[in-house]
Amino acid sequence: MLKRTLKIAIVLGAAMGVALIAEAAPPPPSDAGPPAPKADVSPPAIEDVEHMCALLTSCEGVAIPSSMIPRDFGACVKTMSHEMTSPSAVNFSLTIRECGLRANSCGALRTCALRGAKPETCIGRGKNGSAGFCDADGRAISCFHEKVMAVRDCPRGGEQCAVREGESLCTLGACPADMKEAGATCSTSGTRILRCEKGKLASLDCGAFGLKCVSTPEGAGCATANRPCTPDKRVCEGTSALGCYNGREVRLDCAAANLSCHVGPDAIAIGACSAPTPAPAERCNTSAVAKCEGASVSYCLGGKARSYFCKALGFTKCINDVSGARCAN
Repeated sequence: MLKRTLKIAIVLGAAMGVALIAEAAPPPPSDAGPPAPKADVSPPAIEDVEHMCALLTSCEGVAIPSSMIPRDFGACVKTMSHEMTSPSAVNFSLTIRECGLRANSCGALRTCALRGAKPETCIGRGKNGSAGFCDADGRAISCFHEKVMAVRDCPRGGEQCAVREGESLCTLGACPADMKEAGATCSTSGTRILRCEKGKLASLDCGAFGLKCVSTPEGAGCATANRPCTPDKRVCEGTSALGCYNGREVRLDCAAANLSCHVGPDAIAIGACSAPTPAPAERCNTSAVAKCEGASVSYCLGGKARSYFCKALGFTKCINDVSGARCAN
């Protein structure tokens, strides 16, 4: 799970004394200056990404499309670390963010990804391929060979489920008469991307990510409310990296993942942040594939050799197959 700093408010009761009235002393002057700008992205620590990838690469029957997750543990950590430490992380998958980073077991991961749907809900559906349907609670369920492949909780986003040509989707109802099938636009509220798909008004709620809808050369997209920027912009402000996503600035708190911000050519990049230069004894070949060493997965990240002990999360061993190295039971 993500490491977080708990802010605890401590209220001190006044001590009893003989004075009936006491004046509070004025607060001391502060030289701290204005508060630092709030980060748009707080990347998870590498250890949390390892924890997540151990589950994502090893747990079976999870309602997350397999195309989103590299099967090899080392490749998963590299991919997820890069994506969650990049400006595009503001629009990163809510299912992986909310379930992958918070689950402590395969069971917890499966339950979270189902979004309240029943594990057996796809039995009898999609026997020969894919099939979509709406369950009784309005979720859009995608099935493949009688297994749940993805779940979208339409009511959570104020939408309704519909099925078109065998695919389930979340919609806001029928398409307006003046909206074309091709192209996406922003809603009048400025929080949703709207697109007409097969007669239904499909949407993506940028507000669910804390973003707004903006127009880009490629069409409508989600972005921060920060100042405009250019795609190749990358600068440092202390330990924060400033990047660009869909034409709007994104501030990443590199220190949250024990990383730094460095734009020099010798930087070992992890997303928009940089990993510390490893000691000579810890250096590794960045192109080396992950491998099993007993019950641990050994791999290379940011030029540093790392090892993940599978038994730390309840798995019993590490296995190597055609997909790579990962934990297993």
